[in-house]
Amino acid sequence: MYFISMVCAATILKFTTHLPLIIQIFCITFVYENVNLLVRTGIMKFVNNTPFFREIALKRVYGVQVSLLVLTLLLYHLVQSTNAIELLIEVMISAFLMLVINFLISAYNKHIYKIEESKQRYQSLFDHNPDIVFTLDLSGKITSINPMFEKLLGYSPESILDVNLFEHVISIGKQEAIHHIEQALLGNPQQFTMGFLTKEGTSHDMFITCGPTVVNDQIVGVYGIAKDITEQKQAEQIIHRMAYFDEITGLPNRSNFQECMAETLEKTSDNSLAGLMFLDLDKFKHVNDTLGHHTGDLLLVDVSKRIIHSVPEGSIVSRLGGDEFTIIFPKISDTDEVIPVADAILQALAEPFYLHNRELYITTSIGICIYPEHGTDVETLIKNADASMYRAKESGGNTYSVYSKNIQELNEAKHKIHSNLHKAIEREEFYLHFQPKIDLTTDKINGVEALIRWENQELGPMSPVQFIPIAEESSLILPIGEWVLRSACKQNKAWQDAGFPPIVMSVNLSSIQLQNEHLVRTIGQILRETELAPQWLEIEITESMLLQNTQHTMRVLEEIKELGISISIDDFGVGYSSLSYLKHFSFDYLKMDKSFIDNLNMSPKDELIISGIIKLAHSLNMKVIAEGVESSEQLSYLREQGCDGVQGYLISKPLSAEDFIERVWSLKNERSHNI
Repeated sequence: MYFISMVCAATILKFTTHLPLIIQIFCITFVYENVNLLVRTGIMKFVNNTPFFREIALKRVYGVQVSLLVLTLLLYHLVQSTNAIELLIEVMISAFLMLVINFLISAYNKHIYKIEESKQRYQSLFDHNPDIVFTLDLSGKITSINPMFEKLLGYSPESILDVNLFEHVISIGKQEAIHHIEQALLGNPQQFTMGFLTKEGTSHDMFITCGPTVVNDQIVGVYGIAKDITEQKQAEQIIHRMAYFDEITGLPNRSNFQECMAETLEKTSDNSLAGLMFLDLDKFKHVNDTLGHHTGDLLLVDVSKRIIHSVPEGSIVSRLGGDEFTIIFPKISDTDEVIPVADAILQALAEPFYLHNRELYITTSIGICIYPEHGTDVETLIKNADASMYRAKESGGNTYSVYSKNIQELNEAKHKIHSNLHKAIEREEFYLHFQPKIDLTTDKINGVEALIRWENQELGPMSPVQFIPIAEESSLILPIGEWVLRSACKQNKAWQDAGFPPIVMSVNLSSIQLQNEHLVRTIGQILRETELAPQWLEIEITESMLLQNTQHTMRVLEEIKELGISISIDDFGVGYSSLSYLKHFSFDYLKMDKSFIDNLNMSPKDELIISGIIKLAHSLNMKVIAEGVESSEQLSYLREQGCDGVQGYLISKPLSAEDFIERVWSLKNERSHNI
């Protein structure tokens, strides 16, 4: 280090021999000290990997240099015996020049330090970025990568540098990725997704953000950041599959089918037709009941495969749920084109199925309708295809039925029901049956549900399933619903006046009633007329009703609660309502749908659902009532899970008012035998 400094000083002396001695001294001292400083800087940079050009260190160096220079001048003047004034002037001039030169050197050193610091910051961002960072040249070759490239994809820098990026992009989407890189080279920042092959041959989905690399106002390549979104993509695919595809068969589900049907109608031109088939397996419930739901699920899978193999290419096969399937024919020339397909399906399903060393036979009923002849919208086509399917089922099953005027007979039957409903109240044809509810904490009857029945002179006994939907299609459900409310409250008050213990009377509301502006006023008026205290009345609504005119519905329910009436959600678990409604509104009871109870001992999933519903309801301060309890095994399981109450044939079938008085209290006395 000192040797190098002395050589440099001697070299300067050789070039300054013709200059005054004071200048020679100044030059020698300056060169010696600064060469010494630079050599020290290099050594420290190499050994410690830290910058040496710091302000404090430079100030110390400047002090040493000025001190050495002044000392040199003093020794020189002592030897030459010069006067003090000349010495002082030379010292001041030399010190000033030394400070100016060192100031310039300091400024240069600070600039170098900032460049070094900036480079280290960039390198730190590059090396420690949690995502892949890379640069490409104009030809698409990789010029630099950070360590995450090797960590995520397995390629070492030696194997990937100077290699074209697109050699490792999967073929699907490669052209799109090339297009985005070309746009980045044109100066347009890009964001896109591409699949990248790892060293092991697997594929990773990468979200790329890239832009041009500009040097001296010239684009010299592309820089990019690649985020691994493989897990996110997989999660999205799982969610999409759960939302749009059937879990058992893998076919499109109801939501997917409706979207496909709507899209098909939009694309169908004026000169072409579209077909829809609605399939329902005949007596499929018998398979589930005798062989179990697992076997039933396997049968559904095999059925779906045979249907797919029987339809022409381009057809869309969906499973709506249960044993219902649909088939969309996007483009057909005439109605007769789908008839051979229906025959092929019937023939394919007529062949025996072999499951668990059993030979099973299943048939199906098929309803067919054609767009636009049998309907111009999705809802109408589904309704007509469904009606045609029921026509085929009524004909004995294992056949098909094309929607035609014959189907109008069904509509005529509905019209007869509708006409007779108009006078049913006037003729006093309606009556109520009552089904008790049991509190599992006390094993006592704490409530009863009012169920409407109808017997007409022309039509005979009519199930609510037959006439309630028709009543809901018109305004007839409003007076019928009001009659049910008034009759139920009147009966409950009569029981109390007769000395029976007070119990809660449950009355079902239809969606039409719930949307009626006068509902709350009507309920209040009925309570006043019958003199029934509001705490002995409970209103039941289905969860799907919460989605209809939500703001109005929630306001009406709040007004009903303000009257002191309890509210329960009926058929919970099979509707489409959001759980957020349970959080934002205080319901009193939650009634689990009978379908979960039916499969209790056969489907572990249903058991998990039941347990989850009970825990959810209790966490929201609601009580849970299980509908359709028909066996002691079901009752025991519900007890274990903490269910609050039950209702079903195990307790009692719906009874007339007289039978209820006679049997319900005896049921109370004999509950140890029945519960």
